[in-house]
Amino acid sequence: MKRTTLYHHARKGKAMISTLLLGIAISSLLLGEQANAQATVKTSADSSVVRQQQDPFLSVIGADSEEDVYDDLYEGGNLADTAHRNNKDPQAVIDLQVAQMNELLTQRLIDGSITPDTYRAQKEELTELITKSVYGQHSYNL
Repeated sequence: MKRTTLYHHARKGKAMISTLLLGIAISSLLLGEQANAQATVKTSADSSVVRQQQDPFLSVIGADSEEDVYDDLYEGGNLADTAHRNNKDPQAVIDLQVAQMNELLTQRLIDGSITPDTYRAQKEELTELITKSVYGQHSYNL
């Protein structure tokens, strides 16, 4: 394989993983271990419905599991592609993740783990960062 092709695959893999981790981290932090445990308890045919009801991220993106999202990203897609494929609106994914991250930022401010200036700066760039992530557009160099 050519060196540029390897570079492209490595870059794509890093972008995919960061996007997936953002979505999983947000939903996991907000839902806690209880939702994760409940989502894995059911093994019947309706388990995907139960997971979607308990995990807002899976619900707004229309995926049955985090593994399905991971597979889509691994194959070169992005969260917007996954939402479209499942007849969902990518803006709903963005809105959910922005709301969840705003909640986390507010909690970090209340806990004193970030300063008011850091809070304002992160909040200001949050929507743009998440929108780029959902559409697979990353502003960093890999």
